[in-house]
Amino acid sequence: MRGTAGASVRTNAARMPRLVVALALTVSLASVAAATSTLIGLSIDDPITRDVVERYTLARSLQPVRFLGTVRTTDWLLDRPQLAAALARHLYPPLEPYHIAMRDDGSFAVKDLGSLRGHLRLVARGANRRIYFCQGKFRSLAHILPLGGNMVFALEYRDFPQEAEPSVEVTPQLYVRLDNIFAHGVLRVIAPLIHGVIDQRVANLTAATQVVGQRISRDPRGLYREMQTWSDIRPEDLEAYRQAFVLERFGQ
Repeated sequence: MRGTAGASVRTNAARMPRLVVALALTVSLASVAAATSTLIGLSIDDPITRDVVERYTLARSLQPVRFLGTVRTTDWLLDRPQLAAALARHLYPPLEPYHIAMRDDGSFAVKDLGSLRGHLRLVARGANRRIYFCQGKFRSLAHILPLGGNMVFALEYRDFPQEAEPSVEVTPQLYVRLDNIFAHGVLRVIAPLIHGVIDQRVANLTAATQVVGQRISRDPRGLYREMQTWSDIRPEDLEAYRQAFVLERFGQ
């Protein structure tokens, strides 16, 4: 009996290291899963979005962008991508080819003539934070290299009261997963070029955002009158703008 008991103790003792390793591995995997299922403090429940963030081809943390306005104005515009794109087109000519339109499923179609075509949707939002998923195709490098894939961009924004006028600071992050096998193979070579394209587009969007923010902050009534002459502004968006930035401020 004592021999049997001793063997049992030795067997259990031999199993302990394996149990400890298995337990440690389980805890480690759970920690990794927890770490990769959130971005800017928001949970990512969408599997496709999570896959891009966890297995990205390129990632960029961009410099903060500052423009006139408030968090309230920023939220209002982000809730209306179609109208925000129209304002950018009219107030910043380099973005004139840029269009956003709502699709039947609630997502938004995005196109920029022949260089960009895809769709985007909001996947998570919180106080002063949003995460978007975008899928599409892009022709870059003088239209030589067609790129397709998915992109996730996260925005954090806050009021920046240190300025003479109310302003907002936005910090973007980008994660890109390319479908193009050739692009993966020569990524080290083309990465600087792709980063250059990203920087150029971000610069255009930043400049447009600054112009739009300035007009809404300094001349909301004049902008409203101007918007009334634009055929691509939906009546419901025009009325929403009037109530948010004209009626509330001027009572008319």
